Amino acid sequence: MIRPRGWARVGVRGRVVAAFLVMLVLAEGVSLLVLRQVGEARIDEQATDELLAAAEPFRNSVADSLGPGSGSLTGVFDDYLRSRPARTDQAYLTLRRGQPYAVSAGAPVDLDRLPEVDRWAELTTTTEGSTTTPAGATRWLAVPVVADDEVLGTLVVVQFTDAQRQALASTVVTVSLVTALLLVGAALLAWVAAGRALVPLRRLARTAESVSGGDDLDARIEVTTDDETGDLARSFNAMLDRLEAAFDSQRQFLDDAGHELRAPITIVRGHVELLDDDPTEREREVALVLDELDRMERLVTDLRLLARSRRPDFLSSVPVDVDPFVEGVADKARALGDRTWVVSARSGRTLQADAHRLTQALLNLADNAVRATADGDTIEIGAARSPGGDVTLWVADTGPGIDPADVAHLFDRTQRTVPTRPGGTGLGLPIVDAIVRAHGGRVAVHSDVGVGTRIELTLPEAPA
Repeated sequence: MIRPRGWARVGVRGRVVAAFLVMLVLAEGVSLLVLRQVGEARIDEQATDELLAAAEPFRNSVADSLGPGSGSLTGVFDDYLRSRPARTDQAYLTLRRGQPYAVSAGAPVDLDRLPEVDRWAELTTTTEGSTTTPAGATRWLAVPVVADDEVLGTLVVVQFTDAQRQALASTVVTVSLVTALLLVGAALLAWVAAGRALVPLRRLARTAESVSGGDDLDARIEVTTDDETGDLARSFNAMLDRLEAAFDSQRQFLDDAGHELRAPITIVRGHVELLDDDPTEREREVALVLDELDRMERLVTDLRLLARSRRPDFLSSVPVDVDPFVEGVADKARALGDRTWVVSARSGRTLQADAHRLTQALLNLADNAVRATADGDTIEIGAARSPGGDVTLWVADTGPGIDPADVAHLFDRTQRTVPTRPGGTGLGLPIVDAIVRAHGGRVAVHSDVGVGTRIELTLPEAPA
């Protein structure tokens, strides 16, 4: 027995749920990462907007106040700082000729003592950047005032974003916790759903185990859905149907072989045991034994054909033009005996059928008709279109007819209602029935004692 190793020991249900959870975890991980990145980008974008909005009034004041005949830069700084309300997330630093001049009230840190002061003092163009202060992460915007290539002063607006980033981190943690709970719920639902989805597979396994043990060849899986598992169940049931048919055919073949071969084997054994030393008698006994062996060979051939008749590859179907086909069979049948042969082919149809098998069936019926009639009797081979759209082939004779009590068992291989010709196996009519059934057709017998017999083979356009 093959033992599962590693991941295979988990089982299909566990592997399906695990794969589902892995995909969910990856998806949620990517989602949280994107959420954090987008959130931080939004915070930076919002901070930039705040900085530009805060610096715009200063630019306007500088343009109005430092023109010809205007006041000093320190007055602009003072007016700007007085006009700005105190905020916990924003602070202002003014630099005059590279040195700190004034800091807005309520700033969470001493802006004039930050290491970036020297860098801000050297800037000659408006510059934006970020830094870390004792109050957390910040974004800053430096707006220098330049005249005659000389930096007169600089306004630095600092936006403190640490509170927003902490709020974002808290949101990410909350979403992570909610996601973890959802993953647990999803795992439970996936476990239940996978279990329900695998019910047909478990039924299939139990059925296969039952069939492999030979306990129940009639076991089938109930088909309750039209999805892939339903298709699998239907395919498995169809396979079991074929297996059961094969086993039945095998058993029937063995039963028939045992039944049919018992008599010739007994005859051969009896004559072999009684072989005489007389050459003439020995030759007669050997000829009889060889004849019985030939009959045994024909029996085995016929039994094999009957056994194969239930296999899918029994027929080699091709388009058959019915009327010319029937005329050809009649030409072959004329060699079976000196009778009045009549051909009635007026179907005008084409069948999807095995011409070789149908020829074999019709010639078997014609052979039986020859043996049941005498010189001068009439045998008709014909074909016509049935009312339902099928095609009916028939062989009719003017012989003595068949007793109605025997008609019901005419095609039963275990009974002999028609005399067997010398050297025959008695399986000709069962073979006819098997060939017709393999085509999806049916056999009907119409016989009147003293009038004659007509055997009809009704076939669909295509074999089932």
